[in-house]
Amino acid sequence: MPVIHRFLGFYLLIGLVQGLVFYYAGQLHRLSETLFFVTGTVVLVGGTTLQLLGEKALHWRSSLPTLAFTVLMGGMTLWVCQGLEPEGNPRWAINSWAISLVVLSYVCATFLFAWPASKGQRWRYEDLFLQAWSSVFIVLYALILVAVFLLLLKLWGQLFLMLGIEFFERHFWSKLFLCLCLPLVFALGMYLAARSDKVIGQMRGMLLSACGLLLPLIALISLLFTLTLPFAGLARIWATGYSTPILLVLAGAQLFLLNGVFQDGVQPRPYPRWLTHFIELSLLCLPVLAALAFYSSWLRVEQYALSPLRFIALVLAVLCCLYGLAAVWAVALRSPVWLGNLRVTNPALALLFCVLVVLINTPLLDPLRLSVDDQVRRLLDGRIKAEAFDAHNLRFGLEKAGQEAYAKLQVDLDQERILDPESRRALRERMEDTSLSFSEQYEKDRAQRPRPELEWIGPQPKGSEQFAELSLDSDDPCEPGCVLWAVDLDEDGRPEVLAIPRTSSRHGFKPPRIFVQDNKGQWSDRGPLLWTQLPDGAVDTETLIHDIRAGKVSLAKPRYMQLESGDMLLTPVIRER
Repeated sequence: MPVIHRFLGFYLLIGLVQGLVFYYAGQLHRLSETLFFVTGTVVLVGGTTLQLLGEKALHWRSSLPTLAFTVLMGGMTLWVCQGLEPEGNPRWAINSWAISLVVLSYVCATFLFAWPASKGQRWRYEDLFLQAWSSVFIVLYALILVAVFLLLLKLWGQLFLMLGIEFFERHFWSKLFLCLCLPLVFALGMYLAARSDKVIGQMRGMLLSACGLLLPLIALISLLFTLTLPFAGLARIWATGYSTPILLVLAGAQLFLLNGVFQDGVQPRPYPRWLTHFIELSLLCLPVLAALAFYSSWLRVEQYALSPLRFIALVLAVLCCLYGLAAVWAVALRSPVWLGNLRVTNPALALLFCVLVVLINTPLLDPLRLSVDDQVRRLLDGRIKAEAFDAHNLRFGLEKAGQEAYAKLQVDLDQERILDPESRRALRERMEDTSLSFSEQYEKDRAQRPRPELEWIGPQPKGSEQFAELSLDSDDPCEPGCVLWAVDLDEDGRPEVLAIPRTSSRHGFKPPRIFVQDNKGQWSDRGPLLWTQLPDGAVDTETLIHDIRAGKVSLAKPRYMQLESGDMLLTPVIRER
């Protein structure tokens, strides 16, 4: 029992650290995006991996590789973040590395968990198989526990809410409670699942039984589809525009179900002899399906040039083809164990997959850079006509690499170093017609917008020239005109500015807005001034402007104080009788 309690504390300590990082994630992000991503990577990857490792963490031959893997993933995240532009929007780089982290963590963790405890031993395929499937169900068990926990909290809060007690509903869904409790519950679920071999084994057995039931069906689908190809032709496949993902899903599903039936490679033949031969025959279709997926993507590349998604499709097609060839080779060897050669090829291909995932996030196989280079190369060698060149995608769809190539093309065009005169004219028109980005279009519209008439009543405060620029914002109240009045509304010795729009019935109702100056001297909109005695709060701005000019407006302290409860500020609205 002391060992069990000690390990429970180990799991809960990891969950507590993860919860604290989640709680302070906003501060970390404001401090540094790089620090935010690196800390999140180390805590999530390292913490979850150690929880899955369990009691093996006591053995240095298991714990040291796990810690080294965590440091490596944190270092890779740091390297990826260092290459990002602070002003840019690197969606592809961030999303690509986030997905890569999940894939790398799953595959590499399987090898780490199956690491032999004794020196001189080698990985056993049986251990790799058990760890690969058990890790999925352990994490799934923990996630189900978290979901049930949230539902019970919701039930708890709603029950007491019916009695008029808001304490539980308010605090159960606070940021502090959720950030600390959910990782702890997840850690508890990981602890329970890692020690429930019977439950995890039953879940694994149910899924593997389903694989045995579905493999003959997908084998029939693959075989019928392949045999139909010579009669239906390939033209219809290329014409769809979505053949690659369908073919990859078909090949991937067959490989998944095949490995679910193969299991650890020591099981007896799962089917009668005739059905076994039928499935082996269908495995010959795997390289054909992968080759069709590759060629389908390659045709799109030849037609429209390389893109990041097409490059990923090509890589997946090559990987599926290798798995298919390995399955065909296992059939051809006719070993005593059915498809026994998969015990050798599966681990090697899994590690190759990890290498490809890492390379895709480096300049060696960067999909964005390769796509940019291919598109520009096709333009310059004439495979893409200048009048058909997608300059918009190059500039705005391929992030930093595309923007750099776009700028270089502009310089080369100005100096007439590329293409012939007719092609340069056509390319220049394409680039001139390139639609502006959102920020550029906003600035253009802002510059073309007529400046509203601004009139000051009384002295102007410091920084009053900023209102000439603020009046160009699309949500500014000064449209078509505005009267500005500096008045100390909070009696702190520093005036605020009341912006009162010159509205009429055709312009609709716009309330006066209160502008406050911060410590850096910048004015910002802090909210409207409403006539709260009326249901819609509408203010007769023309009358208000007239009364300010006539000196009939004065500051009035509220008769009733506001009430503060948590993050709520309650303001009384009193109607005079």
